[in-house]
Amino acid sequence: MKPVHIFLMILAMACWGFNFVVIKTGLPELPPLLMLALRFSLVAVLLVPFMRPPTGRIVEIARISMILGFFHFGLLFWGLTQVEAALGAVVIQLQLPFAVIMAILLLNERPSTASLIGTAIAFAGVILIGSRAEFQGNGVYLLLIVLAAAGWAFSNIPIKRLGPINVFTLNGWISLFAAPQLLALSLMLESGQGEALMTAGWRGYGAVAYMALISTIAVYGMWYYLLGKYPMSQIVPYTLVAPLAGILGGTMILGEELTEMMVLGAAATLAGVAIIVFASAQPVAARGEVVKPIAAQPVETQPQQGEKP
Repeated sequence: MKPVHIFLMILAMACWGFNFVVIKTGLPELPPLLMLALRFSLVAVLLVPFMRPPTGRIVEIARISMILGFFHFGLLFWGLTQVEAALGAVVIQLQLPFAVIMAILLLNERPSTASLIGTAIAFAGVILIGSRAEFQGNGVYLLLIVLAAAGWAFSNIPIKRLGPINVFTLNGWISLFAAPQLLALSLMLESGQGEALMTAGWRGYGAVAYMALISTIAVYGMWYYLLGKYPMSQIVPYTLVAPLAGILGGTMILGEELTEMMVLGAAATLAGVAIIVFASAQPVAARGEVVKPIAAQPVETQPQQGEKP
């Protein structure tokens, strides 16, 4: 890869990882579901008017919006109300091990041995993180992020069945359907929305703007620009930059502390994910008739796997 393209790839992944710092910064000012409703509303306003309606796929996209809107993003944001950004950036990486598991259970696919080993190591790492004394009695929020990762992996199945679709069309219409759902859930499950909207400052609204403009639109633009120039095997390994950026941002900007158990668990989780990533990046001919995890399918034949946090 050219140096400028390597820079763009690292920048894109760093922006995705930094998203966790942005979310934690905005949550004290906006309730999680309300913040998500605003984020999806802004994405829909910016994308839908300029994208062709996905004719014949509206119902399927509406269903996907339910999975991603609440079961991925909703649970993730709820979990982050009590879990550190650095930790959340690591635990959400279980979305790839979950994708391997669901490929086996629901799609009858046969991942490589390395992917299975990586999956086991990644889950062991999260178990180590959850065993920290700090989580005793508060582990439900960590579990919410684990479930959010599973929601992301599950959403890959209906997205895969959509067939090729423009990523901005997909994200725009998912956002159009998800925004009212999340607003309704916010009205049912949260309180003080009016006051929050009136009193939120640059941290709250800045978080919404960052998630919509940078994390969704700008980063996806860079991601697909580079995928159009290089094979997936050269691109996928750079995704490991995202959790590292989340860890650095959480510790250096938010002042979060890394305990020994967290470091050990995070290292195991990221090592497991790295094994899956590099196993998925190998050419099929080099590892026999092995099907890659859904999350690693090329965009030429597979639409984007939902949205990043």
